[in-house]
Amino acid sequence: MREITYGICGGLTSEMIRRIHESAMGVIERVGLRVPHHGIRSLLAEHAGVRISGEIVRFEPFLVEKAIRGMSYPGWTREREWAIISGAYELNVLDSETGEIREPTTADLRDLTKLCDAYGMLGSVPVRPLDLPTVALQEVANYKVTWENSPLRSADVFDANPKSTVRVAEFVYELARAAERFFSLGLWVASPFQTVADELEVIYRFLDRRVPMWAATMPIAGATAPISMVGAYVQSVAELFAGVTLLSLISRGAPVYASLIDSIRAYPFDMKHGSFVYGSPEDLLATLLQAQLNRRYGIPLVAKSLLTTSREPDAHAAAEKAAHTVVAALAGARTFTNAGLLSVDEIYSAEQTVIDHEIVQYARRVVEGFDFDADALAVAAIEEVGPGGTFLGHPTTVAKCRTAFWMPELFEHLMLGPWREAGSLSVREKARALARKRIAAHRYALPAEVQREFDRIWRAAVAELS
Repeated sequence: MREITYGICGGLTSEMIRRIHESAMGVIERVGLRVPHHGIRSLLAEHAGVRISGEIVRFEPFLVEKAIRGMSYPGWTREREWAIISGAYELNVLDSETGEIREPTTADLRDLTKLCDAYGMLGSVPVRPLDLPTVALQEVANYKVTWENSPLRSADVFDANPKSTVRVAEFVYELARAAERFFSLGLWVASPFQTVADELEVIYRFLDRRVPMWAATMPIAGATAPISMVGAYVQSVAELFAGVTLLSLISRGAPVYASLIDSIRAYPFDMKHGSFVYGSPEDLLATLLQAQLNRRYGIPLVAKSLLTTSREPDAHAAAEKAAHTVVAALAGARTFTNAGLLSVDEIYSAEQTVIDHEIVQYARRVVEGFDFDADALAVAAIEEVGPGGTFLGHPTTVAKCRTAFWMPELFEHLMLGPWREAGSLSVREKARALARKRIAAHRYALPAEVQREFDRIWRAAVAELS
């Protein structure tokens, strides 16, 4: 059986990709990376091909090429079909009951984790529990509460939570070992070409434990990178692989990879409002550039298509998220982030999480296309029904009536009368009801012995970090 499917053509040529790559390798060699950590600079100085001047570290291209070839990803990141990532430890939540934008609590973290888990979503925690007294304790709670309520969340290479201090990292590491969960450390390259001393210190202290490490960067065209999106992508490639090279040289055999959330990506900037932008036409085009460049470097593609500058679940959010996701899917993306986010990444919304799940299902149906075979041509059915007949009761219709067309959970195809009979709910109201239902029905608990160890670690964290 053949299928009728569609995709995106055009974009970067192989020559354009070669020029971006060579330009980035030259930038790494000439501009380098600021590394404000004496211990790590000392480790880097042991390697041929590394040049250090003060805090600036430069890598010769052969080291960068070797680091790129050595990046390691679990096999399932390439095989997984239609995954949704949700959450980036937002500092505001859209209250489903009142519509108020407020600070999130531990209860919000728990309930939103349950919602994401109910939809099978991956990724970092949805919100940071600001009802806890210190940032350090909030960071530890991110993992404790998440792992108590989901086997999927913050449990793989899609987690990109920061670990701001060595002690926070150690408490989270203890929790991870107790629950046998994935633990990694990240190096964010702050554009242009700077690393952060605190992150470097955490990495330095964990080198003997050989935990997975990743690099990420987020250059903004016209603000922290050239205003040309192509130039911003040259910088993105250079920053990302300078970070990967640094980690590879000090890793002592631990896995090193480019972050799947922010791999080879640059972002537009709104010059009128001075705003970081998600969801614009340029942001969509940037994902198409990313798709081609990720293929060049063997990095699994995660499309940041479920993002918007809209502050609430409205037409603005729906237009940007849906257009971006469908186009990204046609370009080959099968993993999409960040469901539930609004106002770039300032607000988390349960309603928007449900809507974003539906948007991905819409995109999936578009990509699946139609079958093309003798049955699909349906010549026999056409001849059997003949002039003036109906296909509603035909055996082919009866056999396929539940599978031929997408049956949405949220975007139901109701005409005016049936919609009124069903209660005249808006999409947002229905999404709110579905979120409540999913949270209430969610059931997951850690094994008793793991929960006891979690409680012990948490008591120690509260005593030290409060």
